[in-house]
Amino acid sequence: MLMMFFVVLDIDSVGTFTMSHEALNYIKKGGPERSSTSSRLILNISATLHYTASWYQIHVAVAKAVVDAVTRNLALEWGTDYDIKVNGIAQSSIGDTAGIHKLGSEETSNKSR
Repeated sequence: MLMMFFVVLDIDSVGTFTMSHEALNYIKKGGPERSSTSSRLILNISATLHYTASWYQIHVAVAKAVVDAVTRNLALEWGTDYDIKVNGIAQSSIGDTAGIHKLGSEETSNKSR
């Protein structure tokens, strides 16, 4: 359980920052076939799982909270310093899907209701 926590945290939080930083470098260089009117936007993907408590999802909730914090801070810093927009989108869970069924048993589903 502890290993899964760190793996998910690393992939989501460090991965989001690393890819955002690489996008920053690309945007600052101008990138091929970029005009001066092109959007300067980085879009990070999160989830809504951490807005409230969820059964057995602490690793995802913590990781997505970090993604949101990274996104907000980069929007402030890079928006000011480089005129780059950093936005995030967050999807909530979709009921009656394979992913939801894999997350837990019927008992967990009943607890969340």
